[in-house]
Amino acid sequence: MNLFINLKENKELSKNERILADYILKHPEDVLKMSSKDLGKECFVSTATVYRLCDKLGLSGFSDLKIKITSSLDDYRKSNEDFNFDFPVNQFQTHYEIIQKIKEDYEQTLNLTANLFSLDQLRLIASAMEKAQIIDVYTSAGNINFALNFQFQMQEIGIQVNVPVDEYQQRLIAASSDENHLAIIITFGGRGILSDILPRILHKVKTPIVLISSYDYTFKDFDPDYQLYISPYENHYKKISSFSTRLSILYILDVLYTCYFKLDYQENIEKKLAYYNNIVEGTIK
Repeated sequence: MNLFINLKENKELSKNERILADYILKHPEDVLKMSSKDLGKECFVSTATVYRLCDKLGLSGFSDLKIKITSSLDDYRKSNEDFNFDFPVNQFQTHYEIIQKIKEDYEQTLNLTANLFSLDQLRLIASAMEKAQIIDVYTSAGNINFALNFQFQMQEIGIQVNVPVDEYQQRLIAASSDENHLAIIITFGGRGILSDILPRILHKVKTPIVLISSYDYTFKDFDPDYQLYISPYENHYKKISSFSTRLSILYILDVLYTCYFKLDYQENIEKKLAYYNNIVEGTIK
């Protein structure tokens, strides 16, 4: 995950750690010239607090923090914090302006979503997908098509994926699941059975869970085994449409498919070509 997104969105920081995080967000270049003692003094906190912040960010120390600032800053600055994801266009804009605004919406969404990826989580999820005998994708009606597209991609390389659509199907597949399945739950902020009932059932039958959600959402009673984050800056209700959320989910699922594909890249290429040849040959008399 991009360091600056983590600093901005992290809800687990203490009051003094938040002071440090806000200072780094506002003055990243200055921090690169400081020692840990200098930073603590500038923010009126102890040097120990600086190192506790590094630890909470998953960094090995202050030098690692500086490296992350240097490598993350350019990508973070590409994000326009003033962009209105809920109302990217207004009634007085021309068709040309609409084209440009929707393009900017997509560009900002892809950049933000990319910054939220954890490379460790991606590696672990790809491994879990490879280990699973069956992958089940649970989501609500608005996102079903993205789940079906993911199912189609995986079927093209011979991998079984279930996408239960109605509530009874979702409950049934979850209840009949086990540790040989992998469940992918897609929900922005947890609604209906996706927020409570399905996770409890899957947890009970010991099915590993990948949660794809907004940054500040997780299950009530336990943590998912793996988690990836949807771009969080679109209002769940008050908006023109789910331009940003839809693209963010599609991007995440495409990344998951591709990370899985590359585990056996050549074999999967050969499978796709063989299936395609079978389809073509089957249509020729």
